[in-house]
Amino acid sequence: CIFQDSKRDFWFATDGEGVFKYDGKTVAHYTDKDGLCSRFVWYVQESKDGTLWFKTRDGVCSFDGKKFDTPLAAEYISEATDIQNAVWLINYYYDGRQLSTIQLPHTSPLTNNNNFHTPYAIYCTYKDSKGNLWFGTDSRGVCKYDGVTFSWLDDRELGVAVRSIFEDKNGNIWIGNNGYGLFRYDGKTVTNFTRQHQLENPDFLKKLASKEGTLARVWSITDDKQGNIWIGTIDNGLWKFNGNTLTNYTIKDGLTSNAIWTVYCDGDGILWIGSDGGGITRYDGKAFKTFNGRK
Repeated sequence: CIFQDSKRDFWFATDGEGVFKYDGKTVAHYTDKDGLCSRFVWYVQESKDGTLWFKTRDGVCSFDGKKFDTPLAAEYISEATDIQNAVWLINYYYDGRQLSTIQLPHTSPLTNNNNFHTPYAIYCTYKDSKGNLWFGTDSRGVCKYDGVTFSWLDDRELGVAVRSIFEDKNGNIWIGNNGYGLFRYDGKTVTNFTRQHQLENPDFLKKLASKEGTLARVWSITDDKQGNIWIGTIDNGLWKFNGNTLTNYTIKDGLTSNAIWTVYCDGDGILWIGSDGGGITRYDGKAFKTFNGRK
């Protein structure tokens, strides 16, 4: 995860090395030795009071700028009462008073023959411009929660691990999963965008084999200030969709890795691309440059 807080500091969450904070000049490194509850950090958010929240492999911890704290989470709740103002950390919910974990209702119309132990596990959470919450699951597709009712998208191809959900400037919901690729939901119809552009990889679903030039394993979705949609894949680099055409960027274009975990657009419109094993790359609209902790 890459996140820019209200002070414009950047936070880089890593899978095994804790978190790094970059204030524009220097980089600070925090691990479990500093009070972080795990070195494996998956998600970062900020509450209205400026507290940073970290979702980790071993639970959630907060940081007030001086010290880390590990609040105890309440038991699972079946619904959240304040979805507008709460901080969401995938399956955790902080309403300003207590930390809870949310359990989705087991009412998805999708079934999967594979032996998934936790089919309703939440892999990603997204709050749209209307305040609705969207949950991507292990193998039961996508659930929408409006504060009162849970509803499910019933496209069967959504029934593999949903890694990313994003709303564009036109209100379309984009969904990325690990196998069938990228989907666009306009409020009525789910369209397999990957198939529409003939970028599928059926061999991954059958044999777990990657294939160059495909858009089948989507890990991250965002947009930039021009409205371009950026899609990070775990095996084929970065894709840009300008509303008409798709462009694929890989290590040949300056990326440090084709395994993209996250893509983030900062307040200045700069893209930050976090990869698996290749560190961080910045894109200013002209060129990709490896980030080394300095401007």
